[in-house]
Amino acid sequence: MKKLATTKSLEQQKKNKFISIVILSIAVVIAAFLLIPSTSDENIEQHLYSENAPIFGSKHAKVTIVEFFDPACESCRAFYPLVKSQIKQYKGKVNLIARPVAFHKNVGPVVAALEATKMQNKFWDALRITLYYQSNWAINHVANVDLLYPYLQDAGIDIAQLKIDMQSPVIAERMAQDAKDAKTLKVFKTPTFYVNGVALKQFGAEPFKALIAREVKKAYSEK
Repeated sequence: MKKLATTKSLEQQKKNKFISIVILSIAVVIAAFLLIPSTSDENIEQHLYSENAPIFGSKHAKVTIVEFFDPACESCRAFYPLVKSQIKQYKGKVNLIARPVAFHKNVGPVVAALEATKMQNKFWDALRITLYYQSNWAINHVANVDLLYPYLQDAGIDIAQLKIDMQSPVIAERMAQDAKDAKTLKVFKTPTFYVNGVALKQFGAEPFKALIAREVKKAYSEK
């Protein structure tokens, strides 16, 4: 009888231990779920826009395109004329915020250079030049900022000052914030577009234009 009681006690202990493990596992899953960044509209808005990002187009436009781009990304280069044409087409109604991220090899210094051009109020000129001559400084998808400097200098950018500004902690902080926001929004490829907070889910020129047209109609429709 004593042996039987001991056996039942051991079985009960095992059962209790199993239940504890199950409860703990459920708690871990719930905790992990709660730690996943919210995808609410409020959270998206919080990570889409940056106070350090200059605006291309009218500041009073009701429709804003946010583009996460890599300077060495060929698709970003190909899409840039289309983005600008849409801003021109909806003159005064659509503007652009471009946020650089470093995905390609050695492109970090190029992103730092673009960020630093903001201190000379030359960001949009620098971006245009950087994308136009992309194949000359990003050979086989490997970036070399030294090859970019001459083109930026031709655009009227003070390269000596630029190199100093690139080392500023402010630039590092801005780059870290862009990277953090991109990660939170699950931006893992470029270009990634948002139009008034709505993500472009189907990549392509026509879906991009359709999304802009829809958001413009929504923003400017008579009430």
